[in-house]
Amino acid sequence: MKVRVDAVIAEIARTLDVNLLRQDPNFEALPRFQRMHFIMAALVRGDIARAERSGGRKVLRWRPSRRLESCFGVKRHGIPEELERIEAPIAISTLADEFSEVLQANGETVEEAASYVLRLFATYKLGLFEYRGKTDGLCQFDRSSSRILVEDEDGNTADFVEKYLA
Repeated sequence: MKVRVDAVIAEIARTLDVNLLRQDPNFEALPRFQRMHFIMAALVRGDIARAERSGGRKVLRWRPSRRLESCFGVKRHGIPEELERIEAPIAISTLADEFSEVLQANGETVEEAASYVLRLFATYKLGLFEYRGKTDGLCQFDRSSSRILVEDEDGNTADFVEKYLA
């Protein structure tokens, strides 16, 4: 079933998916919509995402958690929500169990992916990055023509993005 997913949550989920597939290419045999089911469950456990339900068990939309909403760049970022197919596995699968276990064991990886995406969206919100659409399902940002100059203790000036984010 397709559900709406906030752009920040979709980007975190896709980043995790790409990283886990790099770590173990065998997970690609598990359909993407089932991997997304396990990833969303991991995001809920990590207090990164929350599900909006329609009175029952059916999830209508995935949004950032209350904790995440307080981060700069998460609200009103201007990037449209995604429609994502997310379904639980119907049959018991060893591969699905392994994927779920890897996600549960790597809570730090989930938090790192979330932190990375939050930095991207915050930099975009500051006007230092420009959104260029999606490539392979991931948001593409380019450096903006806007600049913030920072000065160190020696009086040297540098571009903020080049110094701290590159």
